[in-house]
Amino acid sequence: MKDYNFVQENSHVSKIWTLISFVIFILGILIISFFFSAFFLRVLYSIPYASRLVGILSESISSATVGGLFFAHLIGGLFFVPSPDEIIFYYGLLKGNFYLFALIFSIAGYMISQVINYYVGNKISPIIMHVVSKRKVYKARRFVNKHGTWGIFLFNFLPLPGPLLTFALGIAKYNFTRLFVLTLIGKMCKYIFLIILYFLFSGPV
Repeated sequence: MKDYNFVQENSHVSKIWTLISFVIFILGILIISFFFSAFFLRVLYSIPYASRLVGILSESISSATVGGLFFAHLIGGLFFVPSPDEIIFYYGLLKGNFYLFALIFSIAGYMISQVINYYVGNKISPIIMHVVSKRKVYKARRFVNKHGTWGIFLFNFLPLPGPLLTFALGIAKYNFTRLFVLTLIGKMCKYIFLIILYFLFSGPV
């Protein structure tokens, strides 16, 4: 007789208690981080070299230099930071950055942030699994494994929240290598398309 491993669900009371605890924890972290960030910025700006470094970083991002594109995509690629990456990248091209450097630095910053998104999702997966139905998570993961190649590609090629998808697939423990490659291909195809548009409509004659 075969052995069957069944997925044991948590009780509704356990799920509700875990959800409440998780929400309280997140709110506490947000409140602490708000006050700490204000304090940290005051301390940072009181240090001459540190304040100068922050100023240079802010200036490079606002000026859309290749370094600014890297940091803009590194920060904007995090799942909790909404960012119009396509507009930032195109603006960087309009500012006269060499398209190859703009592509490399933007993609590098974005992919680093996706590694962070996946890692965070993967680490909080046990908490999420106490709140949501395990069967639904595993069913969704099987669906993504079977049909998700185009979905991951399109989420990064189209103006859709790709970082949120990476975070969610980290929770579902989706294959990291496959996710990384598909994300990279989708993002590169999008930016190559934007580079072509730039040369067609805005580039040098």
